[in-house]
Order: sequence, then C-alpha cells, then structure tokens
Amino acid sequence: MAESTPVRQPMWLIFFVFPILSGFLTGLSHVPLPTGFLAYAGLIPLLLSAAVLHGRAAFLAGFMHGVAYFTATIYWIAWITPPGVLAAVFYMALWRGVTVYLISVVTHRFGSGGLWGAPFIWVGIEYVSSLGDLGFPWVLLGASQVSYLPLIQYADLVGIFGISFWLVLVNLVLLSLWRKRTVVAGVSLVALFLLPTLYGLDRMSATYGSEVLRVGVAQPNLEPLAKEFRPFETHFAVLKGQTINAVEDGARLVVWPETAVPAYFHLRVNQHYRDLVQNLSDSLGVHIYTGANHLEIGPPRKTFNASFLFSPGRTELSRYDKIRLVPFGERTPFPDLLPGLRNIRFTGGGFVSGNWDSGELWTVFDMDNTSFSGMICFDSAFPQHARRLVQEGAQFLCVITNDGWFGRTSGPYQHAQLAVFRAIESRRSVVRCANTGVSCLIDPVGRMSGETDIFVDAMITGDIVANTEMTFYAAYGDLFSQLVGVLGLLVVIGAAVGRPGSSPGNDPSPDRTVEDEPKPDTREAVTETQDDDDDWVDEANAPDEDTPMPFLDHLEELRWHLLRGLVGVLVGAVICGVYADQILAALTIPYREMNPNNILVTLKPMGMFMVKLNIALVGGVVLALPWVLYQLWLFIAPGLFPTEKRNVSFIVVSFTICFLVGGSVAYFGVIPLSLRFLVGLTTDTDVVAQFDIGMYIGFVLRLLVAFGAVFELPVATFFLAKVDVLTSQRMRVGRRYAILVGFVLAAFLTPPDPISQMMMALPLIFLYEISIWVAKVARPKA
Repeated sequence: MAESTPVRQPMWLIFFVFPILSGFLTGLSHVPLPTGFLAYAGLIPLLLSAAVLHGRAAFLAGFMHGVAYFTATIYWIAWITPPGVLAAVFYMALWRGVTVYLISVVTHRFGSGGLWGAPFIWVGIEYVSSLGDLGFPWVLLGASQVSYLPLIQYADLVGIFGISFWLVLVNLVLLSLWRKRTVVAGVSLVALFLLPTLYGLDRMSATYGSEVLRVGVAQPNLEPLAKEFRPFETHFAVLKGQTINAVEDGARLVVWPETAVPAYFHLRVNQHYRDLVQNLSDSLGVHIYTGANHLEIGPPRKTFNASFLFSPGRTELSRYDKIRLVPFGERTPFPDLLPGLRNIRFTGGGFVSGNWDSGELWTVFDMDNTSFSGMICFDSAFPQHARRLVQEGAQFLCVITNDGWFGRTSGPYQHAQLAVFRAIESRRSVVRCANTGVSCLIDPVGRMSGETDIFVDAMITGDIVANTEMTFYAAYGDLFSQLVGVLGLLVVIGAAVGRPGSSPGNDPSPDRTVEDEPKPDTREAVTETQDDDDDWVDEANAPDEDTPMPFLDHLEELRWHLLRGLVGVLVGAVICGVYADQILAALTIPYREMNPNNILVTLKPMGMFMVKLNIALVGGVVLALPWVLYQLWLFIAPGLFPTEKRNVSFIVVSFTICFLVGGSVAYFGVIPLSLRFLVGLTTDTDVVAQFDIGMYIGFVLRLLVAFGAVFELPVATFFLAKVDVLTSQRMRVGRRYAILVGFVLAAFLTPPDPISQMMMALPLIFLYEISIWVAKVARPKA
C-alpha cells in the first residue's frame, strides 16, 4: 500500500469552522432560495468533523452546526417573539449536537467507515425530534429538495424522512468520491439520482382520482391583529366579494383562511357572525370552509382554534379543532406538568400562551360526492398528521393559515412548501389558503398552481382531484424512518459496547492538531490525501502477522459478534411483532386480490398467536440481516487484505439486494400464480377454497425466504470465484448436473405444488447461467 502524506489541520478548523460552514450551507438550501443542491455536499464538512471529534467536542460541534442551520432557516420567529427565536434555535441545535455525538461514537469505534451509519442516526434523531409537544419538523433536511419534484416522488413510500436519509447518503458518496475517484463511488452517485428520478417521472405521469372539483381560495390579506379590533363586517365584505367571484368562476367549495371569522360560533352573542356566513352559503349555493374559534364551557373550560364547513341548506356545522399547537405560542408544552406557565406571555402576537387546547377529533368533512379534511397552520408540518386524516377517509386536504405573523421573511414560503410533501406522501390534492402568505392549489404529485405572493389580496380558482388511493406511506406511516432509527440505535449500541479490551481515547481539545489525536487511523481517514487503493481502511486494526491472536481469543471475539447479531434479530423481531398486523395485511394481499370475498380462518386456539410469532421471528431475521452480515464482516475484516475488504463490502451489499429481489419475485409473481393454480383446482367442484391462516402464512413466508436465498447464487459464485474455488469453466462442465440439482432443490425449498417448484427451478437455472458469467468476470484469467 502506498504511503499517505498527512495534511495538518488545526483543530479549531475542525471544531469551529467546518460545523458552522456546514450549518449555513445546508440552511441556505431551503426555500425561498433556489439552492437546494447545496444540501448534496453541505454536510461533508460536518461529517469530516464527526469522524475526527468525539465526546463533548463532537456534541459542541454538532450544536454549533445546529445553531448555524436553524439561524439561517427559522430566524423569522423573531418577528413573533425575539426571545423565542433564541430558545427555538438552541433547542433544535441540541438535537443536532446529539446527532453528531452519536455519529462520532460510531466513527471512534469503527473508524471513518463508521460514517456510513450517519444516515441511520440522522433520520432516527429527525424522527424523534418531530414527536411530542415539542416536536418541530419544520425544516427537516429533506424539505430542501422541494423544488426538485422528480427526485422526491418516492416520499409516497418513505415520507420526508426518507428524503433526508437519501441526502445524507449522497453527501457520504460525494465524500467518498472526493477522497478517491472509484468506479463504485461514481456508479453509486449516478444510481442515487437516477433511480429516484425514474420512479418520480413514472409517478408524475400517472393519473390520480376521477372526481374533479373546482375550488376557490380567498386570501383577504388582513393585518393579523386587525380582526381583533375592527368590526367583522369590514373584512367580511372582502371575503364575500372574493367568494362571489369564485362562484362565478364555477367553484363548488370556497376556502377562507385561519380564524377568518374571529368569533366563537356556538355562543349566542356571536350568532350574527354565523348567520352572515350561512346566508352567503345558501344564497350562492356554495360550500364555505372557514377558520373560527370554538369554546366548550365545560367543566373543564376549553378553547380551540377551529374550522367549520358551511353547506347550503344545512344548519348543523361540522367542526375540526386544531390538534398540533405551536409550543409556547398557542399552548405551553406538557400543560398537566407545567400548569403555571399558562399565564406567561411568550409572544408578541397579541395572545397569551396556554389559552388554546388541543383537539381530539380527526374530522372528515362530507361535501357532495367527496370528502376532505382540514389542517390548521402548524398541523401541516407533521406528516403523521396528514396521514391520519387520509386514513380516516379524506380524499383531499385543506390547509388554512395566517402567515402574516412571519413578516416578509422565508417563513411563509417554507410553510407553503411543507404542503407539497403532504400532497406527495398521500397522493392527495392540497388546497392551501392563507390570510396572507402563499395560497395555492397543489396536485397529488406536488405541482403548485395559482400561487399568490405574500401580503397581497387575491382570489384563485382551479380544479383539484379527489383521490381514494392509499399510498404505502399512507398505509404504513413512518415505518421506514422507524426501522432506520432502530438500525441506527443498534449501530450506536454496537459501537458503545465495543469489543473486549477496547477503550476510547480522551476528548480532543480545540487547540490541538489532527496529528496529535489519540486515534491516528480516524484522523487520517478524514484529513489525509490517499494515493493508494485502500479507501477508509482502519490500519490500526489490521492484523499483525507477528503476533497472531490466540484461538480462544478468536472464539471470544466471535461470541461477541454473534451476541450482537442475536440482539439485532431480537430487536427486529420486536419491531415486526409491533407491526405484525400490518405485515399480515400485506402478506394476505395476493390471496385477497384473487377475490375480495376470500377469507382466512384459524383452526387452532393458538393459531393467531403462532402466526404473529412466526411473522415476528422470520421478519426479525430478515430485518436484522444487514446487521448480522455487518457483525460477521467485523469479525473477518482484520484478517483480510484491502482488496478483499472491498470485495466483502460489495458482497454484503449485493447479498442484501439479491435477497430483496428474490423476495419481490416471489411476492409479485410466484405466490399469486401458485394461489391461482391451487384455488383453481376447486373449480367445477363442490369444494370451497378456505385456507387456514397458519398454513397460508407458512406457505407465503417459505416462498419469500426460499426465493430470497436462491437469488444469492450469483453472489455466492462471485465469492467462490474470488477465493479460487470456482471457475466459469467448471460451471460450464457441470451445467447438466446443475439443472438436475436445481429441480431437486426447488422440490425441497418450495411447498409441494408443481407451479411453485417450476417457478423456482427455472429462475435457478437462469441464475446459474448468469453465475457462469459472474465467475468469468470475477476471474478474467480463468
């Protein structure tokens, strides 16, 4: 291996400059600036720091990155509450500090290669920070890509957190490519952009929904406090005129903004306000959806920021109460634990924190032949919120807000772009109405139309579609981010536990240079220029041929890795057990698609328990497979040469991909065909096909695992060819025997029906032919 020349980097550069630079670069990638591409490389300085620093230094570097990032993005909070912007920036920066700290734990244990755990840790922390009363998913990293619609269409599978995962991965591949221009890194970078784009173009060309509805959006552009001090009739005249114009343009629904009617509708003293809106709806024959307030006398007394639907000829109003309240702005977090904070004024917005209560009903408004749900302001920042409304039956979504509080800043534009992700995630049209801000119509692929500017009065009309399709994200929610977060946690635990005898170094001080650090391998991985073929190799852990490890120590090392792998399987089993019902629903789709009336029964008292246990165990093994392979890699890596290490990395990745491809072939092809054949045998007989749930799930899981294993043949061939056990010539000579073995193997691996056996034997023979070519490529001289 060629000798590398270290480049001295002052620690103050790693500790201060890199994190702050990274924070501003990624912060400036958000709207309204057309610089989303900055997020592709903006994290590289932070990742370099995370690979060098550890302990408190890593946390502080992450905290400084967070301060820079959130200062560049949510500075507009100062227009509402100057002290509040400091609290919000510092609070969110703490999460970024935790993120970098955990990444540093992994890199300190595994060297610079541990940076590949960063996407898992990043998304896990992003997801956790979006939960609870203090959740604030406003400027997630993935939101920076909102201008590149073809690239973000797969949010209907993984949500906005999946876009964040992709961005961190892009930064890592670019960092790898910058360190050494390898074909693998280049191809990976192209694939990272090409695959989402192809999927996105396909989704953007699809048709969603059949019911077309013409809607109008009223943006009256009233001062936020004007409604409190001027008679309602003053701005009602503005809304009335805009509504009449919309109806003349064919609108069947007109949307008014948040608290367009500043009154508690149910109080007798405010009956006049309600009559004005109802009479307008009746006279024009149009539905009016508007924001207002709602009060429940109690006890206990509760006040809600609400919305109502007025329909022609209907006196009863449907109501939605805002559920996600702005922390400290609309309600103090944890009101039961901190009731004393309710009387403290946190904002300059003219209201006292803590006066609002959180709604509990997920309302779906019925209108003619369609239904929709509303989100009020901060609600739209939460992907889980929109998903729940879609699950309740909403065919399109309405967002009403008053972004005048944000002033002429980036706040209104950031808020509007969040609705784009809600549309893509659920494939629902979104009607966005702001008192002042960005009002618009958004189609199911995120295309905006009729966008208004901020601080102008406007009325827009247009057509939207009502859609009933359930996307993967709408059906299963943040399954991807939850699984990714758990895998990130496993990586951190594995790094923190370490192998026996390992001990971390001391925290670096900011005035030290990189070369003075106690982990020279980690420092070199970040700061040196390499001219050799070894990319991110931890030479400190390389095998010392002069002092071989005793056999018992090898067994002890293997035991630790097996135990960690087992922990991963158990964690995976717990996750799959929690989602057993959703997994069961997915596994029964091939059977139910044959005939919606098909049912599955259980014939044993413990039948469903064993089914869910089976799903949990098998799913746990499959889910933890990358982690188990990683543990095996850690065990054998010290005994491999650099080129062999690169081959093993390729094998591990290929192993996972081939297993998923094999399982997909079984799920989408083999299982439906096998079921049609088996059920078809009952045709023209008095027998009704009614399967036991336990036998059916066993049948499906067996095929999924079997096909996943069979599709590993090219990967196994590659490995055996690399270690000189197998050649393409030997495989050609043994072709006839391989065909026979393929049919015999198919008979053992599949259920005893000819369709399953044939559909496994034929791909197995095809894969054998591919493997001959793989063996030739792996050993060109063979």
